[in-house]
Amino acid sequence: MEINRRIFLIISFFILTLVSCQTKKVILYEKYENLDSEKKSEVDEYLTNAKKLIPKKESEIILMFQYNCFFDKSLKLNNGYETKFPKISNKNHYGQRFAAFEKKNGNIKISLSNGRKFLTNQKDGYDYIGVCYNEKESKLYIEYFDYPHMLVLE
Repeated sequence: MEINRRIFLIISFFILTLVSCQTKKVILYEKYENLDSEKKSEVDEYLTNAKKLIPKKESEIILMFQYNCFFDKSLKLNNGYETKFPKISNKNHYGQRFAAFEKKNGNIKISLSNGRKFLTNQKDGYDYIGVCYNEKESKLYIEYFDYPHMLVLE
């Protein structure tokens, strides 16, 4: 009886440890039609230039990686795209890096150089996906947009 209790405690500890180590995902959705008038005005102001800067085919989605979320890491997608995010100076932010991803490739697998791996789903009607990994909180922030969402901070 005592052995079964110990095995139960060990298995319970293992399961709790496994669950607590998993990355939490924070998923947000934002459609242009649902924005308030002030936000729509702000988006309208840069939308023409954003579409020129981030060209997209109908068969693609655009992944928008916030640079500061990936400082000193490299990133690889399941479609073969690879990039690095070196920290060059004491700046807190360098804007975003964009990657086109064919919709036909299905789910988006993101692998970081630190060994973390994430799976992100595509969502109908949302062709722009913002991605940010907060290493301190072990949270992956995923934002779905139906318009290019440029982060113009430098």
